[in-house]
Amino acid sequence: MKTSAAIAFTLFGIATANPIVTSSKYKRADLAGLDFEIINLARNLESLELNYWNQGLANFTDDDFNNAGYQGFRQYLELFRDQEIAHFTVLNEAAGGGFKNCTYKFPVTTPYDLLSVGQVVTTVGEGAFIGGVANLTSSPARLTGASILGNEARQNSLLRQYLGLDYFNAVNFDTPLTASQAYSLAEPFLDCPSSNPPINFHLIPPLMANFTSGATPHSAGDEITVMWESSKVYLGNDVHITFLADMYSIPCPLTQSGDGMGTVTLPKGINGTSVLVATNFNGGGPIPDKQNFAIGYVVVA
Repeated sequence: MKTSAAIAFTLFGIATANPIVTSSKYKRADLAGLDFEIINLARNLESLELNYWNQGLANFTDDDFNNAGYQGFRQYLELFRDQEIAHFTVLNEAAGGGFKNCTYKFPVTTPYDLLSVGQVVTTVGEGAFIGGVANLTSSPARLTGASILGNEARQNSLLRQYLGLDYFNAVNFDTPLTASQAYSLAEPFLDCPSSNPPINFHLIPPLMANFTSGATPHSAGDEITVMWESSKVYLGNDVHITFLADMYSIPCPLTQSGDGMGTVTLPKGINGTSVLVATNFNGGGPIPDKQNFAIGYVVVA
């Protein structure tokens, strides 16, 4: 996938041009503690997605998408943009406002890049809402999060269908992410003003992963090369790459092949876009969090 420097976009002109009706029952009122922290993370993720679709609309025409083989996609891009306006507006009200637009750095230069990175962004967004809803105590906040995650799933399925990937992403269950995992996967795209409420979750260093054998859709046994910044990620002797996909959490041994580099083989039972965490074999429970050494993703099918 090709990368480039990103362009920063603003919410405000788009939001003014696309007014929506919101319900007062979703305003902050009693949000506090962990409820506020989760909703604050959620509005950052929705702001990121809104700006992501804005970049696509600004950079690519109908002809660009049609010539790339994605006939008619721009109409869905406009729909995605309008949906994210609604999501961000409701969450921003719930969190009490006070949010200024960040600088968003996206690795996108072609229509393919836009859809390919977009399916990862929506996979992370959906997983974040699934994990977040489980930890919210506010009933209106849970209702809002649950209604948004269904929308994220439909966006993700359409993107994957256009890309020729497995339409369903997961076989039976979508993958929940902890707040720290979701924040860590989104953080490389973000450069936010210090006046914004901080995102108070653990930041896990990045792990880069690429298949070095097989082809999409990949099969169990295909080799994956993983890389990390050795000055930030300290790996011990019993390190495994844990694959999170569907409701599975499957640890596989990491074979280190050099400083900041190693290989792992794809286990059975992993589908769609899988989140990978480098972790202790015995640590962290079914969804490792603060015991992660590094986090990344790989597109399996």
